[in-house]
Amino acid sequence: MKKWRCSVCNYIHEGEEPPEQCPVCGAEKDKFVAVEEESDQPGDALIQEDATAAPVTVAEKITAQIIENHLHPISVHGPNGIIPMVVLFIGLAVVMQIESFGNAAYFSMIFVLLNMPPVLYSGYITWKEKYNGEMTPLFKKKIAASAVATFLLCALVFWRTVRPDILSDASLDRFIFLFWSIAMLGAVGLAGHLGGQLVFGGRKK
Repeated sequence: MKKWRCSVCNYIHEGEEPPEQCPVCGAEKDKFVAVEEESDQPGDALIQEDATAAPVTVAEKITAQIIENHLHPISVHGPNGIIPMVVLFIGLAVVMQIESFGNAAYFSMIFVLLNMPPVLYSGYITWKEKYNGEMTPLFKKKIAASAVATFLLCALVFWRTVRPDILSDASLDRFIFLFWSIAMLGAVGLAGHLGGQLVFGGRKK
């Protein structure tokens, strides 16, 4: 049985022909290459690439460290873990009208916002260097989800800054604020799910 490797995400397909589309990242059929060597780890790259020159410039060294040490998934785990807590606190502040929950959510969002530059930069570098900047369906969805999450985070922090009483106000605004935070959580969850699919989707059980 022949084996084919997706050159984008390293998914391994077994069959006489490569699939029309990669079931993991959505890459087209022409992105598959025949595997010449057997391996005990189907999810890993099976074709050895030519050795590349050692990084020389500061930018090249930073890029190499980001890829080699998996800094994007490391940097994104913190914000991904905090966002659900933020939504919970916002919900409690709206329902119970307890100001301390709203304050905790606000400062937590600021912390997440301060972490976004390294998260986005490491994600961009990983996409460009490890996945060759491919715009497959999976990457389009992941980039869109990340953009929506970042926009909503910025909007919520700005709104809470200019309207400190937003969660205690009797107007409909507090419910809109809560809805936006839930939408942010959904976008974060989708981006995380797609990232997990990219990393683990090619591994066989």
